[in-house]
Formats: sequence, C-alpha cells, structure tokens
Amino acid sequence: MISERHDVVVDEEMDAIDEYFTCVTACSLYGEDIECVTKCIRVHLKGED
Repeated sequence: MISERHDVVVDEEMDAIDEYFTCVTACSLYGEDIECVTKCIRVHLKGED
C-alpha cells in the first residue's frame, strides 16, 4: 500500500517536471523571454496560485 502511494506521488512529480520542460522548450522555440520561463516554473513546479 505505501509503495503504491509512493509510486503515484513519484509519477505526479515526474509529470510536473516533464510539463515544465515542455513549457520551457516552447518558450525558447517561440523566442519568448524570462517571463515565459518564470510562468513555467510557477505553473508546473510550484502550482498555480
């Protein structure tokens, strides 16, 4: 049971990291600046406020 919960948490963390890198890659592909990267951090790694 504990292992299953741990696996779910790890999967969720990896999803957030993958989404963050997708967001940052999109920023650089479209020539956006540091504000775009900051938004990626806020949304995907810290959670939306």
